[in-house]
Amino acid sequence: MASLRSATEALEAGSWAQARAEFRDAADQTADPAAFEGMAAAAWWLDDAATCVGARESAYRRYRDLGDDLGAARAATALAWDTLLFGHGEAVALGWLGRAADLLAPIDESAEHGWLAIREAEIALEVQHDPDRALAAAQRATGIAQRGDHGGLEVVGLALEGLALTAAGRVDAGMAKLDVSVAAATSGDVSDPMWMGKVCCWLIAACHETKDVARAGEWCRRVEALCIERDLVPLFNVCRIQYASVQIDRGAWPEAEHELGQVLERLSDSRRGSRLEAVVQLGELRRRQGRYSEADALFMQAEFNPLSIAGRARIRFATGDIAGAWASIRRLLDSLPPDSSLARAEVLLPAVQIALAAGEIEAARRAAQELRATAERARKDPLLAMAAIADAALADPGDVVALLAEAVRRFSEAGLDYDGARARVSLAAALLAAADEGAAREQLERAIAALTELDAGPDLAQARHLAAAVGLRVAGPLTTRELEVLGLVANGLSNQEIASELVVSEHTVHRHVANILAKLGQPSRTAAVANAINAGLL
Repeated sequence: MASLRSATEALEAGSWAQARAEFRDAADQTADPAAFEGMAAAAWWLDDAATCVGARESAYRRYRDLGDDLGAARAATALAWDTLLFGHGEAVALGWLGRAADLLAPIDESAEHGWLAIREAEIALEVQHDPDRALAAAQRATGIAQRGDHGGLEVVGLALEGLALTAAGRVDAGMAKLDVSVAAATSGDVSDPMWMGKVCCWLIAACHETKDVARAGEWCRRVEALCIERDLVPLFNVCRIQYASVQIDRGAWPEAEHELGQVLERLSDSRRGSRLEAVVQLGELRRRQGRYSEADALFMQAEFNPLSIAGRARIRFATGDIAGAWASIRRLLDSLPPDSSLARAEVLLPAVQIALAAGEIEAARRAAQELRATAERARKDPLLAMAAIADAALADPGDVVALLAEAVRRFSEAGLDYDGARARVSLAAALLAAADEGAAREQLERAIAALTELDAGPDLAQARHLAAAVGLRVAGPLTTRELEVLGLVANGLSNQEIASELVVSEHTVHRHVANILAKLGQPSRTAAVANAINAGLL
């Protein structure tokens, strides 16, 4: 016969399946709402959506039957987030949030009031994209924690304050709060591993939003180690998605594809929203690679995600549908709250470029001015680089070269190879317009080397077109990774063996081989090897 004590011990030890089974037995035997709460917590870690939500609803009903409004409010608060997490929709989540608030209204202030404010802050950020509302809720939670001496609640509230400030463009203030909260969470001030992991993930998310790839990569590795040590699979998946987004930003595309492929395989049957986050990131990678049909199909799986909407608008722009691209990007900007500065900043640069192509000069000017204001407030190199590119699109010809050179420098210092290479292509075009062919050739050589390595098809084609205009002879068509794969093919290795050697998926190797054959214009692996040897590539 299972007891609540042994079930709780299993939960605290991270024995999720054992805890779920023991809590279920205890719930069947006693109908104790605490047993249902424990079962829900264990099921959360096992990604068992039906059991998690069902057990929380049972806990809510039992607390109500017992006249325990505080316990019922706690269950309703948890349901507000879990129903959202597992795909029941915003309306259901807000309904549970409102029910928890109603139950807590006549009760003296307690930790439950603080955790309700935490969930309000999370939903304000994740769903409503409203950092001001999130900040107010997080500050309310922190105040409750300080008055009631609830240490873990205070740390989580402080972290959400930092995340909200960062989202609003107050980056230094926000990151300072996140740093303090993560240090506290990882040193034992937050006992619940879910909240400890979420605090760390919020810091990584803030790093990604500000394109601080070095810092994000460091924290991803530290959180990954914690997740592996304690078998925190859901948080591990979120961490890998965030790490993949960092890899996309810094130009490590094969590594990002490998990470996302593994996460999507693990989440194939999951109802968590994190699966769609992985889909969106893979769609963004495909867009940058110029694989537009694949990217569009991926974006459609998460059609209401702002990054998906922006990605599809960029695809329309790249494929000549200027009017459709402008309509999409304009609607997206209209839907994002004015104080959601970093989320808007992601959209403002393409908005400037698309608006100009659509003949919407004043709209382009307003978008550029907003981006510049956000960048000046945040004082981060990637945002300042984006603002410089937007300004260059509207500047007098005499100012364009200096602005684009600033963008190249700032992207380079931030370690954003793809964005830097694209800025170099734009700078080369400006230099050609200024009759400085020598400097243009230098920028094109560096851009082509980076874009070839990335296999960024459309951007590479644009760079090669400019290179041809100045008679610049470019290197062979294969990336370093493709040459590595071709060398292993020449040694007689199969795709499976190459995948094992390079620690990538067999699908990735298959795609590399297909690209090699297409670029070299050869019908078979043997012919491609012979062609490469004759051309001096191997």
